Amino acid sequence: MALLDPIVNAPRSQKIVLGLVPLAAILALGYFLVISPKQMERDGLTARLQDLQAQVTKGQADEANIRQVRIQAEALSKRLDAAKERLPTERELPRLYRQITDLAAQSEVQVALFQVKKPEDRSVYQEIPITFNAEAPYHKVGTFFERLGRLPRVVTLEDFRLLQNDKPTGSVRAELTLSTYVLRADTPPPGPAGAPKPGAPAPAATPPAPAPPAAAPGAKR
Repeated sequence: MALLDPIVNAPRSQKIVLGLVPLAAILALGYFLVISPKQMERDGLTARLQDLQAQVTKGQADEANIRQVRIQAEALSKRLDAAKERLPTERELPRLYRQITDLAAQSEVQVALFQVKKPEDRSVYQEIPITFNAEAPYHKVGTFFERLGRLPRVVTLEDFRLLQNDKPTGSVRAELTLSTYVLRADTPPPGPAGAPKPGAPAPAATPPAPAPPAAAPGAKR
């Protein structure tokens, strides 16, 4: 007990200080051994959480952009499919040529020339010009144009001239340039089988080559 006498007999203030020193040492050891590592772990987890939140925010923005791109891609795909449905295929071209001459006959337009020109390459399709000359009264030519516009396949009127005819029938001579279109393949195929050569009239034989209708104006086929 003699060793503790200085402490026991010390003033109260010194006893308090001597009591606080071990407590401070214990608290310091507890802080450095327990609390400080946990704080560092907490700070690391907080930084990781903020990084993950930033990634989630970026991911949500990317998802919204991707969703918008998908919507636009689907809309473009639908427009392309709709365009494909209206463009004739290589196999359908002879039938389309025949439909045009049939419409001329139904409109009482007398075909004088029907020539399919060489296809012209465009970015994703081929344009096929058609030289079309005919004779008919003016209003019959208008009827033919109207029926041509109702074809399920795309046929456009690129150029036309109406010339006065010297015949007493009152008809006019129409010189037209029509065009239809087909989608291009990786290797552009040759022209439709049996189609007339560029610059040569289509023969009057059976399809696939088109020919002016043999029936008189107004006759039905």
